[in-house]
Amino acid sequence: MTLDADEVRQFQRAVGAAPDGIFGPATLNLGLAWIAAHGGTEAPEPSTPAHPPTGLLDPRSEGILATLHPQAQQPFRDLLRAINAAVAPAVGKWISGYRGEMEQNQAVANGASKARWPHSAHNGGGGKVGFACDIGFFSADGKYIDEGPQYDVAGNLARAAGFHWGADFGDRPHICLRPPSLRAMSE
Repeated sequence: MTLDADEVRQFQRAVGAAPDGIFGPATLNLGLAWIAAHGGTEAPEPSTPAHPPTGLLDPRSEGILATLHPQAQQPFRDLLRAINAAVAPAVGKWISGYRGEMEQNQAVANGASKARWPHSAHNGGGGKVGFACDIGFFSADGKYIDEGPQYDVAGNLARAAGFHWGADFGDRPHICLRPPSLRAMSE
């Protein structure tokens, strides 16, 4: 699903964001807050005040987030909330975060990654924290969904919020939030 700038502005006015037509982090956070406050059951009213949601995700995703750089944890948490609101009844979970040298090279060997240590955002350029997560989707009965439109929804929401999406290089589950000093770089 692609929104044009007018549709984004309409949504932004409804959730209390500045109507600039760009679906960025502020719009995402205000939209998530509106969903949290209203249960996502009605169209938002333009006068509805919104605040970023708080609270934890599922235990698996929280464990993955704990391996990331501290400044990346909340943006990934907020993104997953937006993804899950968009793909229900399927459920997205972060299934991989930081990877050490051995784990990263094993991911390359089994085809799950193309970047050897320390060149993956999963290892923060050889650091002890990561700036990337892989997402997995699960059906309402808990079965893993390895292919489906949920991955495109997640990637498009991630891009709209300023993340990099691995579909650009053949890795649809991969989502990366670069540190501020590297945000202008491509994958």
